[in-house]
Amino acid sequence: MNGLIRNNFYSMESNLMVSFIMAAALVFSPLIINNEAVYPMIIAVQVFLFVVNTGTALHADEVAKWNKFELTLPIKRNAIVGAKYITFAILIFSGLFISFCTAICINLSGQIWNFSSILWGYEYGLALSVISVSLMYPIILKIGTEKNELVLILSAFVAIGLMCLIAAVLSPLTGEMNLQHPLVGMVSISVSLLMFVISFVVSVSIHKNKEF
Repeated sequence: MNGLIRNNFYSMESNLMVSFIMAAALVFSPLIINNEAVYPMIIAVQVFLFVVNTGTALHADEVAKWNKFELTLPIKRNAIVGAKYITFAILIFSGLFISFCTAICINLSGQIWNFSSILWGYEYGLALSVISVSLMYPIILKIGTEKNELVLILSAFVAIGLMCLIAAVLSPLTGEMNLQHPLVGMVSISVSLLMFVISFVVSVSIHKNKEF
């Protein structure tokens, strides 16, 4: 399992470094951008930046024929798929860690900021990232990696649409359709985590029935 996870990171090493540099640069953006309305989106982008690399890693594995080789290893297919999902989780937590540094920078800069607004940035970024990978991986596993970038973009749009739908359904409780309401954030994260689990089950089924 550890070897599979390491290979996933080797596959996206160069792109992951680019994402890290971009996310790290955004940490210091509050020193230049004095606008509290922008901070939540910066945090959300930092979380999502690391997820963007997943399609690249999957495509690299397919080009290198790694998908065929790993089937010869003495491990079950659910372990192979599990390693992918653990990798996704590590990427998302990496984005959360970097964005936490941004929150610290905002606080140390002495600027005025709203806690609930910053919290929404984390909720939005986390839900967007988890839903996107939950949709993307089973689809790519089924159709191949040639259109991985398109699948990622469409998955992100679906994720945004789903969060808007959640906000609309909860509008009677929140008073209006408000994406930044704490209840909408909590429900969005709960739905995304449920989708992550369902996505794993579906991916295992696809992987077991797929001939590489």
